[in-house]
Amino acid sequence: MKSNFTGFVLAGGRSARMGTDKFALELNGETFLTRAVNTLSTVCETVKIVLNQTQTLESKQPIVRDIYPERGALGGIHAAFKNCDTKFAVILAVDLPFVTTEALEKLAHFALASNKYIGFVPRQNDNRPQPLCAVYRARFCLPALEKILSENDTASVRDFLDEIQPKYIDAGRLDNREKLLFNVNSPADYQKMN
Repeated sequence: MKSNFTGFVLAGGRSARMGTDKFALELNGETFLTRAVNTLSTVCETVKIVLNQTQTLESKQPIVRDIYPERGALGGIHAAFKNCDTKFAVILAVDLPFVTTEALEKLAHFALASNKYIGFVPRQNDNRPQPLCAVYRARFCLPALEKILSENDTASVRDFLDEIQPKYIDAGRLDNREKLLFNVNSPADYQKMN
């Protein structure tokens, strides 16, 4: 199964609200980056780290860089798809430290079981999609994403989801932990983690 999936840790954000690179933050003595890589490694044969064009990082993992600079998560997803040699790309933002192996395994199974969709995206308890912890058929999603990025300077990940019409899966079906998709964006969020 793992041979169908390449994992990508999106770690290239500006971290404006946090004030420091989020990949270096720690939970239980482990950096967010290490947690994300380890979680993806259970499902994916290869795990790559997506950074912006100015970040530096020492890592054993392959590093890929944004091709469209300053485009946020959308640019990071694009870089991942461009560097995906397998059927599926598993995207995981580095600031989602509570995502579990179990959740990613179930997402991967949904993806393998369906030829009808090109994206598999959890829906949070508040009904919002979480496209930064998702599985995509990279080759099929790439044309839509490139069109959006080349035609619109302010496109969002929501625009991309509207274009590809993914399969939405309630987060509770993946893992019923309350904090599963808790997003650490600010020092206040970081304080709330424990």
